[in-house]
Amino acid sequence: MGKIKKMTVARNLRTFKIGVLIAIVFIINLLCLLSISLQNVLTWRLPHRYFRENDHPYFKSTHPGGVRPNTTVNPVVKLKLDTMKLELNDSRFTNDVMFPAKRIGRYIMADADRCRGVKELDIIIIVHTAPANMERRQRIRDTFGNEDLFVPFRVRTAFLLGKTVNRTLERMLWLEHATYNDTVMGDFIDDYHNLSLKGVMGYRWVSEYCTNSRFVLKIDDDVMINMFKLLYSFLKHMSGKPKSIFCNLWHKNTMPILRQGKWKVEPHVFSKRNTFPYDYCSGFVVIMTTDLIGPMFEAAMTTPFFWIDNVYLFGMLPSVVGSVTYYNYALDRNMTLKQQDALNCTRTQGPRCPIFASAISDKLFWSYWDLIKGIYTQASSWRVENKIVT
Repeated sequence: MGKIKKMTVARNLRTFKIGVLIAIVFIINLLCLLSISLQNVLTWRLPHRYFRENDHPYFKSTHPGGVRPNTTVNPVVKLKLDTMKLELNDSRFTNDVMFPAKRIGRYIMADADRCRGVKELDIIIIVHTAPANMERRQRIRDTFGNEDLFVPFRVRTAFLLGKTVNRTLERMLWLEHATYNDTVMGDFIDDYHNLSLKGVMGYRWVSEYCTNSRFVLKIDDDVMINMFKLLYSFLKHMSGKPKSIFCNLWHKNTMPILRQGKWKVEPHVFSKRNTFPYDYCSGFVVIMTTDLIGPMFEAAMTTPFFWIDNVYLFGMLPSVVGSVTYYNYALDRNMTLKQQDALNCTRTQGPRCPIFASAISDKLFWSYWDLIKGIYTQASSWRVENKIVT
């Protein structure tokens, strides 16, 4: 009997321990869930809700009472919009989903304070990035997106992305956002055909929270920016030019509309054209004056969706806004898609190299950055007289 009693006690003790362990696991999971929920609330703060058109801060700041006057649309603008709808000819899009500004929904991640703390910023960098590209985002934070490297200039960086269906990646993105608080995620799937939505979300976020920046630099995450060159050489040239875009410019009726391959446009879209009827930019590096961003977001409320983001964001929307001036920072002169040309130019000409932006591979990123940083942090080769646009 004594033996049986001891076995019963031991069994009950094991059962008790298992019960306690289960309770501890349950409590830990509950605390984690509450922590994530609290984190979501704190990081969403103001920006997570979906703004109705008249709720948007741009309208509240530019129209008394926060409501736009019910005025007749400029007939020139109306003609442009009607022509765009006719030429896009896409029956898949109804009025509810035709306009990107009305499709992007709420923010899932955002920081309302990203551009606060200073009266004026020189540049806010908005980086179009894919959710999985964590290493690329980190190296930008550590290099040309590092605001501490360019004092007295004031620079901030934000990364734009859409949702992912990968739950593990989603958890990693929340951790990244909690760590750096510099990601802006929209309520749409991050997909190549949603890049126009991502860009319009960026316009909205800047028009809400970064109007104190003089310029907006939009880049892709596989780009190297020589921020020293841009700030010291080009900033003065760009200043005092309202409603302006600085980019590699493709003039209207010169760029062919491709009907196959990566950039395939369906036959029924622009069916009577062989070339795009708008001036627009190579989208990998585009600089805009911030006074354009609010009007372009407003234009996205009435400009029908087109999935090729370079054409939509930097061609169609500026066309609707009107009176926009383009300055051509030409490929193979001030920016390049040929990384070896950028490396050779920087290596041989130093601060006199006119290239400030280049597409860059993961393999060559750090060697190119080390070259740039070495040149511009050596007093012997970086003097005041070098700080000119060449």
